[in-house]
Amino acid sequence: MEGKTMTDTLQHVDLPAEFRVRLDYYWQSLAVYALTLIVYIIVRALWEATLQQGIVKVVLTDPIVVLLGVFVLGSTVSLLFNSIARRTIIISDEGITFTSRFHVRTFGRSELESITLGRDRRIRAQGMFSVIRIRITGRRRALRVRAALYEGEHRLIAALLTLRAQLHAHHS
Repeated sequence: MEGKTMTDTLQHVDLPAEFRVRLDYYWQSLAVYALTLIVYIIVRALWEATLQQGIVKVVLTDPIVVLLGVFVLGSTVSLLFNSIARRTIIISDEGITFTSRFHVRTFGRSELESITLGRDRRIRAQGMFSVIRIRITGRRRALRVRAALYEGEHRLIAALLTLRAQLHAHHS
């Protein structure tokens, strides 16, 4: 693979393209926290039963049960909020649109200064690119999009590269 970059292996994506936020992370974290809570309660109940001659006593004021309960509750609220919000990114020839049930924000091609693919130094994320920075005219800070959080991560990157190529052709 001499002379090829990682972006050369991406497939071409026809614009407009729509990408939804993945919810599997939220489901997985909820499952892990809930399972941990259940296992801890069972182990604690069995431990208490053997120590106190068959009397099963599960203390719900146990700090670990409360902490795990907070995690389960937080994961549930996060999952519900994100599934209700239905956040998406729509990339078209005219620009980028960020949508949710509550808000729609469109940045036209004339507002887009640059699209940069790279790594986030603060978080060691796996994947081809961990973060995409989109510079907008008139904004001090770039928009940061984590491609791995969206369904069709590689298609999202390819669509952004297509839009970036159009930007370069437009600015030239």
